[in-house]
Formats: sequence, structure tokens, C-alpha cells
Amino acid sequence: MTDVSKLLKEFQQTVPVNVEGFIRTVGADINKNADLPEGISGQVLRGGDGRYVVSTAGHEHYFRQRFTMAHELGHLLLHRSILDRAGGTDDNVKYRNTVDGNFYNSDIDLVHEQQANSFAANLLMPADKVAEKLVALEKEGKRPSLKDMYRAFQVSASAMKWRLKSLGLSGRVEGGF
Repeated sequence: MTDVSKLLKEFQQTVPVNVEGFIRTVGADINKNADLPEGISGQVLRGGDGRYVVSTAGHEHYFRQRFTMAHELGHLLLHRSILDRAGGTDDNVKYRNTVDGNFYNSDIDLVHEQQANSFAANLLMPADKVAEKLVALEKEGKRPSLKDMYRAFQVSASAMKWRLKSLGLSGRVEGGF
């Protein structure tokens, strides 16, 4: 597998980050129209050929699917040994491994889910690019809105809200939170 830190730098040069290209570069396949059980947003499973497939629920908005893909990619890169032992994992709409899906992985626990979420947030909303976007919008003479931000990064409003809070930048966005 390619050096992850190099890939991160490469793919984070442009916004929105090409998460699908990143997934393919690490040798996995993508299914954005998966027929997953109700309440399941995504999964990463090893296929019969040994390649992993990152799947997202086809009915979800593309911006949410992007975060789901990045979350599952996080599992693949950070928790590969756990996935290799069990063949994969799936995640509910709160990005938690669950018995309600097609594939429950008892070795994935809350800390692994938090790590995958952190990876996804850092991949799709790099701190420097978020700050740069805020500055660019301010230079245009407008107070940035949450909508401006989540659309620019092609993530859900909720994901952007959490990211801005975690970076201490929520006060710079119209309406603050």
C-alpha cells in the first residue's frame, strides 16, 4: 500500500477532496449505490478476490456518502488487521459498528469508530483548507455561512458544523454555534 501521509498531502491539495480517487488509489473498490439494511450508512468488506469494497447506502445524499466513504477508508487504513481477521465491518447512521447490518465486527469498538471519524474529518476538511476558505469568503466582503462551507467541501452541514467547532472556528461563521 502507498504511503498514507503522502497520499493525504496529494489529495488534500484541492477542495473538495477526491475521496473516491483516494479509495481507488489504495486499491479498494467503491459501491455508492449499495442496497444496505435500513439504518446502515456504509460498510467496508473484503471481496472474493481479496480486494476491499467501500460501500455506501444508495439512498443517502452524496455529501453524506462522501463522509461515509472517508470513514470506511479510515477503517481500511487504520484498522486493516482487524478487518483482515473478520473480513470487514459495517456502520450505522451514527457511524457505529452494529449487529443490525450485514456484517458485524465485534473487534471494532468505539475508539476505532472515533478514529475513523477523525480520519474522515481530517481528510475531507483539512484544517488549513477550512481556514483558507473562511479567509477567502471574508475577503469577498461577506460573513461565511455554514452553507457556504459545507457546500465548498461537499460534506453534510452536521459534519462541517462539528469540524468548525473542533477547529475553534465556529464563531467566524454566520450564526455561530
